[in-house]
Amino acid sequence: MERIGKLLGDMGNMEILEQYTCPKCNREVKTVRMKIIGGERKGEWDILKNECDCRLASETIEASKQAKISFFERFSILNDDLKNAEFSNFKSDYESLDQAVERIYDYLENFTKKESLYIYGDKGRGKSHLAVSSYKLIKNTGYTALFFDVPKLLNVIRSIIRKDVDFSENDLFSAIEQVDLLILDDIGAERKTDWVEEVMFLLINQRQGKSTIYTSNLDLHELEERYGGRIADRIKNKMDESHIINITTPHSYRSKNLSMNQ
Repeated sequence: MERIGKLLGDMGNMEILEQYTCPKCNREVKTVRMKIIGGERKGEWDILKNECDCRLASETIEASKQAKISFFERFSILNDDLKNAEFSNFKSDYESLDQAVERIYDYLENFTKKESLYIYGDKGRGKSHLAVSSYKLIKNTGYTALFFDVPKLLNVIRSIIRKDVDFSENDLFSAIEQVDLLILDDIGAERKTDWVEEVMFLLINQRQGKSTIYTSNLDLHELEERYGGRIADRIKNKMDESHIINITTPHSYRSKNLSMNQ
């Protein structure tokens, strides 16, 4: 091994254990064995390694990503009965549910941050369970995500307007615009007013070209009747049949599984 004493004088207080040049940032990286020259451990030997620029940059990016995820987390709204929902505890007893899970998994595994899904079916068919499961899974892969029950989200926006909360409308809408995946659960269940329609338009318009999962009791024809073409066209923008999932089961997912557990 080469003594670093050649550079510092023949002090013999340090030796190089490993030395190479990073092929990405071209910085010299060294692992050295060095004698401590002061303090309580004076005279002991320690091993030190400097980091290359790209490693430090990667750690900085990762720390920034985690801070961003934490920021978005504060805005997500989950119903209490869905907080434990995961793909692993989703009971799929019908073909349409099996197909829905398979297609949602495929969407998440090949996540592009540019494509959206529209999941619809009658009340209680497991749509919200699948949406929460998607929210948790995509976060575990390192993407940012927001989950909103739409009627509750509108109540939050009303609270912001009344200044009943400690963040601004701009904070919320910026998060909605920037997040990798937005999930709007139970769209169409909110009370219809001019104000609601305008807020929904602003929300959905911000997500053009970005990934959003919508769940609804309404099919696409009913969706257009409910909102009109201005909003419906933006929800359907760039969607094809592979992005539209219809869950049809003879029984409610909730009531069926409740009866099985009694």
